[in-house]
Amino acid sequence: MSALPSLSTATLIALESAFYTPARSLTKSRGKNIHRYVSAKMGKRVTVESFLECAACYHFDFEPSIVRFCSQPIRFSYCLNGKTHTYVPDFLVQFDTGDYKLYEVKSDMESSKEEFHCEWEAKVQGAFGIGLDLELVTEEEILNEVIFSNLKLLHRYASRDHLNDFHQTLLATLKPNGTQTARSLGHHLGLSGRKILPILCDLLSRNLLQTNLETPLSLESEFELVCYD
Repeated sequence: MSALPSLSTATLIALESAFYTPARSLTKSRGKNIHRYVSAKMGKRVTVESFLECAACYHFDFEPSIVRFCSQPIRFSYCLNGKTHTYVPDFLVQFDTGDYKLYEVKSDMESSKEEFHCEWEAKVQGAFGIGLDLELVTEEEILNEVIFSNLKLLHRYASRDHLNDFHQTLLATLKPNGTQTARSLGHHLGLSGRKILPILCDLLSRNLLQTNLETPLSLESEFELVCYD
């Protein structure tokens, strides 16, 4: 596919508005499974219409390159079999580069259907026409057992409070000493494993630390500083 066309002023206004006013208002009704995800990054609830979409929010919330995200963002048109249709994707994301991207969340069963692929390509072309990438995120990617479990831990212990003395001491310890395990950091601060891991998860959620989320978080997990003044 060729380079994306530039975003028009009208599209930029619509994208900004999406973070405050969704294109579709999700309300509870028969057959719908509405979830409200409390976002650490956004500082508010994000309303979605499936467990899988709610699970995707954990990934958006703790991806360092994502500045903000919202659900049911904008409505645009696409053509399929000679007819014009309208469509609202599941999510809009803005990255730290300033770029925007639209996402659709689908179960593995839905995304494997033959009729889905023709419709999907038409939607991708529709998004391209207004200067946006539209990307599919599948159940397999979202519900990776280890990563999803780790992200839920980050969410559980994420805080918007100011850094406390334990946070500051831990960061100051890592600054000159480099990568250390949770066990060694707990020993340095005089904290048990049950107390050090929540602190580390909070700092991970703030993007002040990084670790390998593809293995279960434990006392043997290694942590390193991302940035600290």
